[in-house]
Amino acid sequence: MLVEVILEADINCPLCSALEKIVKRVCDDLNVPFTVKYAAHRSVASYEETTSFHTFSREWIERYGSSEHRSALSKIGKVLDMIQSAGLQTYPNLIVRWHDGVRPREIVIRGYDPREAREFARNLITLLMYLKRR
Repeated sequence: MLVEVILEADINCPLCSALEKIVKRVCDDLNVPFTVKYAAHRSVASYEETTSFHTFSREWIERYGSSEHRSALSKIGKVLDMIQSAGLQTYPNLIVRWHDGVRPREIVIRGYDPREAREFARNLITLLMYLKRR
């Protein structure tokens, strides 16, 4: 099964740099393609719309969100608009993609706590090994 890992990162983010080293080592060991996509508003790729850009947009929630998410828009809509217009995405975002035989699938892991680096690496290894065996 084809599995790939993409790190959405801010070029100025120290958490992104730390996570990149861990994920690169894991992916190299497991022979899984790994790409870093610099997607923050301060990066050279700022013209690209990122996963977090869509997730934190009013349009995304109206189109794909649950009824609870849509009903919450009246309370948080202005905040979502501000986040999107200011380009305030959350980084890092680690995207694990695979194809299940029917359609492409993905898991998005948002954020990273360096105090849990070993556990994060172990969990990522477990996930990637499972997906590769399917």
